[in-house]
Amino acid sequence: MPRFMDAFHTPHPYTENAMMTSDPSGFQSFVGVDLHKCTVSLAAVDPAGKILARLTCSTKCIDRIASFLAALPKPVHMAVEAVTFAEWFIDRFGPCVDKTDIAHATELANLRGKRRKNDRNDAMDVALRLARGQCPLGWIADEPTAQLRKLGRHWRSLSCTLGRAKHGIASMLNAANLAGPRLEAAAMHKWFLADGHLLKDVQQRAFADLLEIIGLIERQRAMLRLRIIQANRHQKFTAGIELLRSVPGIDQIWACIILAEVGDFSRFPNADALEFWSGLTADLKESAGRTASGNITKAGSATLRWALGKAALTLCRSDGRQEKLRQRLIVRVGKPKANVAMARRLLRTLYAMFRDGTAYRIGEPTHPTAAANAARLNKRSNPRNQAA
Repeated sequence: MPRFMDAFHTPHPYTENAMMTSDPSGFQSFVGVDLHKCTVSLAAVDPAGKILARLTCSTKCIDRIASFLAALPKPVHMAVEAVTFAEWFIDRFGPCVDKTDIAHATELANLRGKRRKNDRNDAMDVALRLARGQCPLGWIADEPTAQLRKLGRHWRSLSCTLGRAKHGIASMLNAANLAGPRLEAAAMHKWFLADGHLLKDVQQRAFADLLEIIGLIERQRAMLRLRIIQANRHQKFTAGIELLRSVPGIDQIWACIILAEVGDFSRFPNADALEFWSGLTADLKESAGRTASGNITKAGSATLRWALGKAALTLCRSDGRQEKLRQRLIVRVGKPKANVAMARRLLRTLYAMFRDGTAYRIGEPTHPTAAANAARLNKRSNPRNQAA
């Protein structure tokens, strides 16, 4: 699935009525595009389904593709079958047509059934379904949202690399039976200068390499954080960012990732549809009249699930209600599944917040010190105590 767009999910009991399809009214040409890395196939039909033109050529033939689109009767509606590298095609040829959409590849395959598959047939199938108004379409993020999404995904990439480097140093210290410093570049560098001789020669070199990687990524993340904060100030995201930040544990970074990955919360008819789209719904397996719940489908954005999981655990440290629920789930299903359940619960909570336009209401604090501070704050804000 393209990084800058969301093909809408396949039919589901919660979302069958929410499937996005094309609206053929007003267009004189309908173009289906089957895109590959080196070749592209285009097929154009009129509103009656009559073939207007076909083209199969290399993706490097930019002028040839532009001429093909320019020769079609206007207005033109084009749909590109979803692939991970479709961004350049839509950016380049979107201005050549009157409307551009993304066609859901998985749903199209289900609708086609068993037939001979080739690029020309696939492009013609998209064009014909587009003309009939039966082509399952996805949602393409606008430019500000797409850029914010790329920043969030770059943050996740750097964070995962940083985590692997820190894990390597921690494993090295455990193997040498050394307590070691905090896993931060400055603290580890100071420890290495003072106590690095306790490691063997090979371990010293590996430690130095990992330390260099950690320092580099920490500097890159510091610069990336500033870019994300600057992007969050765009007027399109200000209200959503502030609403997300009312949840303890969601800061500028998590708010950026969640808002950019989901986009417009209102495009989902209910929380079940959003949960299913994000890939946090359990994959139900039915056989011989018995239904078993499997692992989550992981159908949506991995970056969104990563951010929700991190934010949910941080929320549990601040909200006593969430932590109590998490502990009960850990007893029943174990810690990994409990953490996934809390991420799913957080996503549903966020949907309700955006639907109603209300901020998050925190429960009792988890830590005793936090509880005492909250009680002291309530005591100070009580009008009776102020009058006394």
